[in-house]
Amino acid sequence: MNAVEYMPMPTSEISKIDENDEHQPESRQSLSEPPYSIHSDRLSSISDDNASLIKINNDEERSQESKSVEEPVQKVKPVEKLKQITRISKSKDSKILSSSMAITEDESALLKLNSLKKPSQAIPTIPSIDRRGVKGVLLRFFPNGDDHHPGVIMAINELEIKSWEAFLNFLNRQPKLILSSGGIQYVYTLDGEQIRSMNKLENRQSYVVAAGAFTKANYRSINDAFNDHSNGRTNKKNPVPNPTKRSSVVTQRRSSRITGDQFYIFPYSCLDTHEIMILNRNSTVKFDSWLNKEVTSLLYHYIDNDIITHLFAIQKSTFIEIKSFSQLFNTLKITDRFIACSEAEFQHSQRNLSAIVASGFFNNTILPKSPLSEFQRSIPKQDAKLSINWIYGYDGTKAQTKTLYNLSDNEILYVINAVCILYEIDLKQQRFYTEHNNAIHCLTTHQYHPLVASSETISSTDRLYVLIHIWDHMKLETITKLRKEQFGSEISLLSFSTKSDDNFILIVSRDKPKIILVTDWKHNEIIYSITSKSDKILSTCFAFNTNEWITCIGQQYLTFYRIDWNSKPLKITAEQESNVQNIYTGATAFFNPSEQLIVGDEVGSAHIWCLTDNEPRLLAVKESIIEKDVQMIVSINEESFLLANEQNQMKLWHVRSNTIADISLDNTYGSIQSICSIHQGLVIGTKSNYILLKKFNQNLIDVLMQGHTDPSTCICSNQNIDSFFFTSSDRYLYKWNTRTKLVEWSIKSPQLISCATLHPQRNIIILGTEASKLLIYDTLSSCYITTILLRINTGVKAVRFSPDGGDLAVGLKNGAICLFEVLGNGEFNLRTNGTFQNNNLPVVDIIWSVDSSYLLAIYNDDNYNIWSIPSFDIVHEKNIENISWYQMTNPMACNLIGKSIVAMCTSAIVLSPNLIICAGKDGQIRLFQSSNKRNIRTLQVGLGSIQSMIPSTSGNSYLLSINNNPAIVEIQVNIES
Repeated sequence: MNAVEYMPMPTSEISKIDENDEHQPESRQSLSEPPYSIHSDRLSSISDDNASLIKINNDEERSQESKSVEEPVQKVKPVEKLKQITRISKSKDSKILSSSMAITEDESALLKLNSLKKPSQAIPTIPSIDRRGVKGVLLRFFPNGDDHHPGVIMAINELEIKSWEAFLNFLNRQPKLILSSGGIQYVYTLDGEQIRSMNKLENRQSYVVAAGAFTKANYRSINDAFNDHSNGRTNKKNPVPNPTKRSSVVTQRRSSRITGDQFYIFPYSCLDTHEIMILNRNSTVKFDSWLNKEVTSLLYHYIDNDIITHLFAIQKSTFIEIKSFSQLFNTLKITDRFIACSEAEFQHSQRNLSAIVASGFFNNTILPKSPLSEFQRSIPKQDAKLSINWIYGYDGTKAQTKTLYNLSDNEILYVINAVCILYEIDLKQQRFYTEHNNAIHCLTTHQYHPLVASSETISSTDRLYVLIHIWDHMKLETITKLRKEQFGSEISLLSFSTKSDDNFILIVSRDKPKIILVTDWKHNEIIYSITSKSDKILSTCFAFNTNEWITCIGQQYLTFYRIDWNSKPLKITAEQESNVQNIYTGATAFFNPSEQLIVGDEVGSAHIWCLTDNEPRLLAVKESIIEKDVQMIVSINEESFLLANEQNQMKLWHVRSNTIADISLDNTYGSIQSICSIHQGLVIGTKSNYILLKKFNQNLIDVLMQGHTDPSTCICSNQNIDSFFFTSSDRYLYKWNTRTKLVEWSIKSPQLISCATLHPQRNIIILGTEASKLLIYDTLSSCYITTILLRINTGVKAVRFSPDGGDLAVGLKNGAICLFEVLGNGEFNLRTNGTFQNNNLPVVDIIWSVDSSYLLAIYNDDNYNIWSIPSFDIVHEKNIENISWYQMTNPMACNLIGKSIVAMCTSAIVLSPNLIICAGKDGQIRLFQSSNKRNIRTLQVGLGSIQSMIPSTSGNSYLLSINNNPAIVEIQVNIES
């Protein structure tokens, strides 16, 4: 073993760069107060000459659009309060006001001041409908599917229609739009796109109103001309007054006071931006509905078709969840800043909000969005599609994930965390069902239909509840979701009816392990419940190819129940127990077109039951087929069965000839956990996380999938080779081939591996260990080359080759950095003065600049130092954004995203000048546009918190390692111009 030794250099003073040293206010910063008003950009856009003018349109003025009104403005005494109904015109760079909220009465000090300065200015011409501040549109509505309906034309004015719910109520009051199917709940475009916000309605366009799903129709009056003599106007009964005219109407309007509160909402997915909302205190809508509709409409750019379900108030040092309007009104006395999140984001916020500094939201002011620079305007608009390409791994160690299911002749299904993986073996292709947001606890498939039932446990604010998905595995579409109080907090058993013409499923909750719930999944209805004698039900199913008989298997009881479906109410008409006293395992299978049932026990025997004279009868018992428990029974064909257990005993039983054949499996693959049958042979899942194919009449074993047994510590790749390297906490190093999707070789390190890096040209990999050593291996042959011994009693936390491969930087747990010159595959020379330190905290990442002139060291407190190479001086004149970094994946080095996004991410990679892909601590992949820092795409990986993301071997794919999970995920990014 070759060793390079050195002594550490003296430690210099610690210099920390703190970018968060911002002024924190002593009390609530009211954003409506000058000189830091959030409206400053809007008010500045109004000239001094027009600042005292109030512009509003009413019904009379709309009928005389060609006329202009000019009247002098009255002088106002300084002590007199001027109450005005105002509408601040939205400038190009201003925040978006929710169009569905009420327009507030406002005492504007600036308006009063300007009215005193310039009392003799004339009122300008009233703007047209396309330019005026108050939005009014002329629309035509058709009842859903009624193609002969002439349509109803009406003018909609947002001064009277203050919310989406009020708009639906207004439509329901129109006698010509009454629907036979129920009240109007949805509005669609003629193409079937659902409209959820007032600001989506376009002038002189036609829409469809519906009580449910959209129905395509060719409406005969679609091309009829619009006219201003509409069938209905929102301001017909209550004309809008003009406050510039001296009439009693203004006094009347003041007496009907609308109180509004303006506040600022930060979307949880993008905390460095905000939107403005005006709350109408007189609103009658419920708080939850307000969140689901109004706040969702305001933040739809950020939530990727989700809905807002939770609101947090931001106070000086904490975040408080708001659950009612009364709590919101009281909180508005203290703060005017809030965070809104969806249900999925809420679960993440429960764990991560405590790590966010609440006081950071209280700067002197929240400024409006900055106008785009000329460079940003020149960046072309881009979009991209995110998808999961492949998941490396299988988890045979957990009861919830070890089972393999056959879906067709050559496709199997298995689960990792919240993802259902459908693996087509011949084509080596994977498909994914990713609609679950939490780990899947139970799953079953239908014998005749392409149906799958899978359950998850969801955590709400006060309890746990179960959600069962019924989905089509051919189309990967959710058919329905079941949720009942009787399901408890977790499902232990699911079983579809074996009949092809009913919708029944049997459900057993882990909270009530003695009760079988007979459920109609299509109608989301529990039809009947059966309480068994067993303390815990091991297996249950519909037996004998009928829905009349239900089998319940406990450890000591095998019971058959007969349900009379013709009786009202339903009742059990027969209950029969097995006369054979045995200890059952719960293993079952059907054969002879599901008319006979095979049950396994703990002494290796199989019991065959059939239906004789409409009663269950024990047909035969085949004793001691295998030596120990029958834990798995797999139907091979109509006459053959495989019986197996976790001791790797497998016996093939031919029932007709009563012959038994032995099937062997090498113990090096681990103990058998699950078996299913496809046309080629047996697919076997093992506890060592292998998926194997044992072909019929052949002794060879093909490895279909090899999963790691322990979570990852590091993942690295080069784009010029067809492989990547994975290190896990069990000290193993794996070389994966991205073309074959298999492991080429694996070795076990003598020490725990903490980090790794690949040389850009040479076939070597460097492993950093917790034992102050660097291990060097050949990437082609897996041969050990040498060890570099560091004479510092501290762990290695980061290693990185320079872009040209001439230098190796090593970051240590004590905050020091070592720099080696690379002379050959096994020759490394510590540079003179090659140890430098300016922080005692552990180094978590090292990044080289593209020209190798700078080295960025990031520490575990999110501070960093930039070192000049080879002078080893700390660079103060340049910051992290001014340098181009090589293979940058750390979000700290990405200058195109805000600090709040950095705090949520573990990795960030720039795809183009306008697109950044980020891996989130919440397990989501987010795509941001750098020009507006908006989240435009989200991909829920479904395997837990993402540890890191690196480029894969192909240009548009990326590899993800997962915290506390041995799986590796490859995602695909298809950029669209």
